[in-house]
Amino acid sequence: FLEFRLRIFPLLLGALQTEQDIVNAQSLFGVIRLACSLAAHYERQQEQTYAVIRQDPAAEYLSHAVILICDKGTNDSQLFLAALDTLISIVTDPICQLPIDIWKNVLKRLCTFIDIQLHRSPKDHTREMHSTCVATYNTLITLIIERPILLDDYENLFKLCEIIELGISGEKAQSFDGLVFKKDKEFHPASQRVAEAAQYLMFVLFEHKAVLHLKNDICRNWLDESTFENLMTSSSFKYFAINGNTLFAMKELPHNVNNGMPAIILLCRGLFGKNVWTLNFRHDPILNPPIQIHKSNERIMNENEKAPSPRITHVNNDQKDKLLTTHGTKNERTKSELSIPTLSSIIKRDEEKLNLFRALKVKQIPIEEQAIQRAHISDEKLFSECKPPERQKHFESIRLFLSHYGFCSLDSMDFLMNAKQWNDSKSFNRFQSQIQLLDSNAENFMDDIKNLDKISPTLYCTGQIYYLKKNQNTLLESFSNLKTLEQLNPAFLKMVSQFGSVVEVKHHCGWTGNVETSWKTVSLTQSNTYSKTKTFADINGHDSILYWADLTTEMAFYLPHHFSMDNQSSEMRILIVWLEDFHDDLDSVLPEQSSKLRDISIIGIHPLKNHLFRISLNSTAQRIQSACASIPLIDGMVLPIHILSFFLRQSVHSLSRRKRLEDSQSSQTAYSLRKTRITKIIEKYQNRTDNLDEFFQNIFFLSTPTTKTTKQTTHAESTTQSNSIINVQS
Repeated sequence: FLEFRLRIFPLLLGALQTEQDIVNAQSLFGVIRLACSLAAHYERQQEQTYAVIRQDPAAEYLSHAVILICDKGTNDSQLFLAALDTLISIVTDPICQLPIDIWKNVLKRLCTFIDIQLHRSPKDHTREMHSTCVATYNTLITLIIERPILLDDYENLFKLCEIIELGISGEKAQSFDGLVFKKDKEFHPASQRVAEAAQYLMFVLFEHKAVLHLKNDICRNWLDESTFENLMTSSSFKYFAINGNTLFAMKELPHNVNNGMPAIILLCRGLFGKNVWTLNFRHDPILNPPIQIHKSNERIMNENEKAPSPRITHVNNDQKDKLLTTHGTKNERTKSELSIPTLSSIIKRDEEKLNLFRALKVKQIPIEEQAIQRAHISDEKLFSECKPPERQKHFESIRLFLSHYGFCSLDSMDFLMNAKQWNDSKSFNRFQSQIQLLDSNAENFMDDIKNLDKISPTLYCTGQIYYLKKNQNTLLESFSNLKTLEQLNPAFLKMVSQFGSVVEVKHHCGWTGNVETSWKTVSLTQSNTYSKTKTFADINGHDSILYWADLTTEMAFYLPHHFSMDNQSSEMRILIVWLEDFHDDLDSVLPEQSSKLRDISIIGIHPLKNHLFRISLNSTAQRIQSACASIPLIDGMVLPIHILSFFLRQSVHSLSRRKRLEDSQSSQTAYSLRKTRITKIIEKYQNRTDNLDEFFQNIFFLSTPTTKTTKQTTHAESTTQSNSIINVQS
């Protein structure tokens, strides 16, 4: 096999370099993808057998093939879409581990492709060209998710930020014409689709962590207001619209939740989904608490030694530093946060300035010590003992959050009061936070919020699985086969079991294959409930499904008990059909009534006598917009059992992704639908007011009477607001 690989790879690369026919080139993409996976599996078997890591001679060919595929389709949009599907298929394969330098090169070439396309003359901008740019942005998203180490390189991060800026605004800040400042930049993106794809890349870039908890992240995103109804608090959720495209739902937590400090729950609904956070306010940094306590106590002891007055010493001894415990678990840092320069690097860079500061500090210390001594000698008058103010038990936590993040600044209030007269010519005004209060008590408000939550920004796919025995010609004859599993091919049972994890529909918070039962709020106890063992008959789409997910995709597989004619959903119907008898025309297995239905892709699997499996595709599955949409599967391909399930799942993903890209040319994307729904909610429920006092009265909860003196109140407020830090918990 080693000798065969060393011969076949140069032939494939040579054919791909010289091939001019688009259809043949796409077939070569699929063959190279298959060769890549087979070679990786062979090497893994050799390592497990001989326990020796050998240098794979085919790895160099595969690396060269990836770069060649990346460059092959740059002159043809349909060929380039197939190339992107091939790259996604390779990078998501855990077995095919190519050097990180190869993927860095791919990232650079994809960024260059977007840069060149978006800088073309206006007459060259077509829907197809914009579709390739959108697909390239999505490929970059998959690339940084699967290879997060790419974000550790400053050059990669800079290139990603450049094309994000180019996609959103239409131009880069650093261009050949000079530096363009943000306040002077005019926004003219190539198209709304391109801008949304760039924004989604930016969203993933800032959210992505090197350590992923997929199930927890998905279930967290489908929490809503009903999840927090049992909290011991009298306050209700307050709703705000931020910048016209984001909805905030905020609720204050009891003061005993965060060790007496203010805390809120924030539900953020934006263009790319929903996030739920707990925000805790604190005064001291959370890093190395024992060290902080030791330093604080040491500072107090030093001050006591210097102070000759027992009265002052007594006051200092009464002060006790308390460690503020955090509420919940520590939030993981995203990869983009790691790009921020460390303090040690800044110290090395500005060492001369620091030396000057140290010299000034050395001169200043004795001057201040002498001033303190003179003050103690001349101060013979005894003052009454200072008592600390009473600890605050009531905080306007929402006010603190809005003010700390700049949503209640004077400029934001100016926009709130004078939105109609807002001068758009002032470019700087675009960057001011714009806040509006929403009336959550209005009729149908929560219904509109729930309808917004039903619009999922992720790609959701569904695969329906059928088994046709010998002499069975249509899918209608296959439903009784699941009752006798012992008569089915064991390879079929193994294939189905590898599609995903079995989950119950009623206890599942993600995609279930049906819009009506998907994306519902499920309590933590329900999501952790382990049901009894499910049979294949139970995985019918109503009781249970096979579920698989990553950060951008949710997939559901099930074995239906009937063939539905309902085709109101825009989602492509993908059928995975096991064929004991080979069928030349896969469309013939559909019921006669389904001939009127569009967008039905069929993937046929026929077992051969040599224990391999032949793949057949109907015309819809083979080509969408004259491009091969089923990569890594190609019509006529023969696969072994150990990669069959993985290739089928990737093919379902590719077909669904291409269908969504095709629909985005003629209809709104999920991001546009969410933006439209958010805009309608703001227009319908915004609390219009011309009085700032009335606006703040509607926001804040002044439930405790102010009985303190003005001096004490001022001191308490300064103590509360000074050196405050916001700790965000997911």
